[in-house]
Amino acid sequence: MHMRCQAILIVAHTNEHNVIERAYMREKTRVDTIYQTLRDRICLGQYKPGDVFHENELGQEFQVSRTPIRQVLQRLAFERLAVVRTGVGTIVEDYADADVRNYLEIHARILETVAELKLFRPIANNQEALANVQVRVSMLSSAPDIERIWSFLKTIQELTDQLLADDTLRHMNEMLFYRAVRGLIAGGRHSPELAASLIQDNIVKLTGPLERSDFETFFMALSDLVRAYKALAVKS
Repeated sequence: MHMRCQAILIVAHTNEHNVIERAYMREKTRVDTIYQTLRDRICLGQYKPGDVFHENELGQEFQVSRTPIRQVLQRLAFERLAVVRTGVGTIVEDYADADVRNYLEIHARILETVAELKLFRPIANNQEALANVQVRVSMLSSAPDIERIWSFLKTIQELTDQLLADDTLRHMNEMLFYRAVRGLIAGGRHSPELAASLIQDNIVKLTGPLERSDFETFFMALSDLVRAYKALAVKS
C-alpha cells in the first residue's frame, strides 16, 4: 500500500512537472515569435529609429500581458536594436553606416574562419536549400523590390545557420546579420537595382559549391558577398 501511494505521488508529480514544462515552452515560443516579428519590422524599416514601443498596444496586438512584451523589449535592447530611455521607454535604436560596415567586415572574417577551420556540417536537404536560394534569386531578377531583397537575405542567413556546426557560431552569425541588415535594407530601398546586381553577380559562386556540397568554398564565397554588401551601407 505504501509503495502504491509513492507510485501515485511520483506519477502526479511527473504530470505536474510536464504541465509546467509545456506551459513554459508555450510562453517561450510566444515570446520568441513576438521578438522575431518586432525584430523583422525594425529591420524592414517599418519601425523607424526613435519610434517608441508602447507595451499596452503591443500586448493588445499579440494578445498577451505586458510581461512577455517586456521580455521581448529587453531582448531587442540586448541585441542593440532598441534602447531604453529614461522617462520615454524603449525606442528603436539608431545606427551609423560605419557601424554597419564594421559589422559586415567582422561577419565576413568569421565566415572565412569557418571555411578555413571547416566549422560546418552537412545538411540533409541540400538540394532543397539550393532550390530555395535559386527561387529567391529568380524573383529578384523579375522585380528587385525590397521585400524580395529581404527574402533573399533571410534565406541565406537561415541556410548559414543550418550549416554552422557550433551554437556559439550560430548566435554570432545571427547577431551580426541583424545588426547589419537594417543598413542593407535601407540601402536596398534607396538603390534596389544595386542590391539586386550585387546578389546576382555573386550568386553562382554560392550555388555552385552548394550543389557540390563544397561548403568550404561556399563560406569563402559568402564572405566575399558579405563584404560586397558594404556598398549598400549608405543612408539615403
